[in-house]
Amino acid sequence: MVFVLEACAAPGVRPPAISDADLLSGKVLEWNAPAAPLPSKDDAFGLDEDMRAFVESVSTGDANARVNGLLDGMRDGGLLSLHYADDFTRTASGTFHDRVGNCLSFTMLFIGMARAAGLDAGYQVVDVPPTWTDDLGLIAVGNHVNALVLAPPDGRFVVDFNDAFFREKYPARVVSDDYAAALYYNNLGAEALGRRDNESSFALLREAARIYPDMPAAWVNLGVLYLRLKHLDYAEAAFLRALETDPREQSAFSNLESVYTALGNSELAARYGAQIRHYREINPYYHFAVARAAFNDKRYDDALASLRAAIRLKSDDEEFYSLQGQALAALGREDRAAESFARAKEIAAAQ
Repeated sequence: MVFVLEACAAPGVRPPAISDADLLSGKVLEWNAPAAPLPSKDDAFGLDEDMRAFVESVSTGDANARVNGLLDGMRDGGLLSLHYADDFTRTASGTFHDRVGNCLSFTMLFIGMARAAGLDAGYQVVDVPPTWTDDLGLIAVGNHVNALVLAPPDGRFVVDFNDAFFREKYPARVVSDDYAAALYYNNLGAEALGRRDNESSFALLREAARIYPDMPAAWVNLGVLYLRLKHLDYAEAAFLRALETDPREQSAFSNLESVYTALGNSELAARYGAQIRHYREINPYYHFAVARAAFNDKRYDDALASLRAAIRLKSDDEEFYSLQGQALAALGREDRAAESFARAKEIAAAQ
């Protein structure tokens, strides 16, 4: 997850004591692979005959016409009103036929069909702000994915299946097909982890880390699996490996605090805990989450105090001012509420 904030240096981070090969070998576990084989990349990203026939039926003309024909055909066929399931990663063909999936599934589907139409299409990762749980623990949502299509001479189309996450103000970067494949296996591994299907989770996360070793999420999730199975030294190494790829990976900090607490190393646990608390204090979206929780509890003065902290750190997010306006209106401060709503509209119009 990347934020436009002061970077936090990890306290006392040292290289992992266990190698990548050992972390991915599964030798300390009771298995080496799940009973069922992993889905292949071809199966995950490939098009079937029905999908190719669909592309042929809607894609003609120059590059711009093909993009518009593909999008119009998807809209007419109900493929632009798919059921969005945040935690449900599907293959491209599964998404096409069942009309359900998450942002990665939909983007895999679109890019596969765009390329079949001869278009220059690739993956983008959008660095969206984090969201937070009710108890204010971090949930990483920094891997939102959309599609970028280049149509010569100067056409540029961004296709995004979740308008709630896509904003032009959020930075986006083009990533490779290997990155997308690793993200696919990481997502499946995280979903298996949530189901407590440990064997499948390990095999899928191992595949993600092998395909793209510099993806911190795969190492964090592997660390969570090792932590769950009480292999604390392997969990520590996986979280440290995540910090090698991204020194600002906050979920690695949080999990290392848990590891060192379990190991009885109170000094290191305290240092990582302090790091997390420092990160929260300089993160406007943490304060926004506190404010939103207070607003939902009708603690409007507390909400306003947290919103002031958020706005001090980031003064150009319309959501901060919108919630501020709602809290002020709830307290009967109509004039100041109107000012906040006007500021929110001003920011939104400028973006």
